[in-house]
Amino acid sequence: MPNARINFPRKTDLETLFRFTIELDYYSHHDRLIIEMPDRVFCGPFAMLMIASKIKYLREKYKNLSIIFNGWDKHEYLSHMGFFSLCGFEHGNAVGEARGNERYLPISQLREQDLSESPLDRFEEMQDLLQRSVDRIALVLAHDLEENKDMYDVLSYSLREVFRNSFEHGDTNNLYYCAQYWPKTDRVEFAVADFGIGVRRGLGRNPNFRFSKDKEALEFALLPSVSGRTHEPRKSENWFNSGYGLYMTNRLARNGGNFVISSGESAICMTPKTKNNFVASFPGTILRVNLNVSAVGSVQARLAEFREEGKELAAKIKGSGNRPPSAMSLLLRRDYSSGRPRT
Repeated sequence: MPNARINFPRKTDLETLFRFTIELDYYSHHDRLIIEMPDRVFCGPFAMLMIASKIKYLREKYKNLSIIFNGWDKHEYLSHMGFFSLCGFEHGNAVGEARGNERYLPISQLREQDLSESPLDRFEEMQDLLQRSVDRIALVLAHDLEENKDMYDVLSYSLREVFRNSFEHGDTNNLYYCAQYWPKTDRVEFAVADFGIGVRRGLGRNPNFRFSKDKEALEFALLPSVSGRTHEPRKSENWFNSGYGLYMTNRLARNGGNFVISSGESAICMTPKTKNNFVASFPGTILRVNLNVSAVGSVQARLAEFREEGKELAAKIKGSGNRPPSAMSLLLRRDYSSGRPRT
């Protein structure tokens, strides 16, 4: 097919972003796709990760498709953050090359195999090794544990549960993430993407949650005690799938912020008072957690509050099994040692 030329979105609101991912699908069968870069554009973590992941996927799926960015030299920030590298180009910093600081984390990759750092780690459970990694990520943004304790706690908890979701339910051992902190408004945003099997197929492991539409699967995935693995025997004394991870995380985010998830042909954005559905196109799963840190308060108190509300809601969900949340999924890192709750 002939060449195609499209404009990189000047605005990166959700509706524009999701429309752009669908537009990329439409032109993916052309021989050459030229993406015209505007003079300036603001891309937060979610926008960067979504567009770059989508382009990476299309370039790998359609080997004969040539994608060209016209004007990428104008965008030092995207180059610095590893955006073009994730797209598959040797331009700017490679994924994870930028050092990051208390204001941002560049697009980075985390592989499950890299969680083990010493021979002794083979005796540890994956989730405990993952906690160690996300604690480091959270500390970069929080910078000072004493001054920014609540920020550290909410990031450590949320990142752990979102990363667990990819590794435990997405049938993937690889994910990408990035984050930004705006101290003037006390807001932090992180985004996580994987190229796994997606939410609908992940939930479909459970015979009670086999949906024909991505929209239905996403809506159920955000409810308590809903998981593709809650019907399976427990493999760990401390860590097991109770279906509370995404529920607790999206509740934390909606406490003054917002939560976005997209998988397959659907996406949902949840705020303190609204829920909006979008038509989208994303292979695997991508999430955004946007937090108003000052509104979160004591993270442990919030988790206890959401746990009680979740238990009441779970009792009304047909097929959930009403399994209570696992102890570990409700605890912060400081509340346990060696993977066991403190007494």
